[in-house]
Amino acid sequence: MSVGIPKIFFFIERLTVKLDEGYKKKVILKSWAYTFAAICFMFPAYLLPMMVTGKMGKVEANTVFSGVVYFFVHGDYFVAIVIFTASILIPIVKVVGVIYLLLIYHFKAKEQRLTAVTLYHILHFIGKWSMLDVFVVALMSSLVQYNFIAFAKPGPAVIPFALVVIFTILATKNFDTKLYWSKI
Repeated sequence: MSVGIPKIFFFIERLTVKLDEGYKKKVILKSWAYTFAAICFMFPAYLLPMMVTGKMGKVEANTVFSGVVYFFVHGDYFVAIVIFTASILIPIVKVVGVIYLLLIYHFKAKEQRLTAVTLYHILHFIGKWSMLDVFVVALMSSLVQYNFIAFAKPGPAVIPFALVVIFTILATKNFDTKLYWSKI
């Protein structure tokens, strides 16, 4: 005999967790603070150069967006898609996702709880992949050092970008899905 989804949802809805009000407030405030900090650091991360390169005396500074455009124009579609996904799409999706999780809690949208828990686990899984861009910059900086002939070094956007990734990871890790099942 199989149990239908509505019966499971009814059973889950009856399960409630008692959480301290101070704990709830602390979790929500910390998640909002980390999310807001990530949003603030997104602007310099995307507007400042991520990598500064030079070849034969010509110095060029590239942002994340200009790097994606460069690879796309030069036919490296796979690299362009990977950089776009890891450096632009995933951090934005994570910020919007955490905001969605927090709004579901604030508006007590009971019918969205299962979707929110699934989203939380997805955000938690993809969080570390946003750091791919920082690793690429660090690798390129260490490998390409031929002084005047060619060089690559990190730009000023590396630290804000790393902070965006760290704050989105903290916002996701700090959020507690038990809040959805606590007594309202």
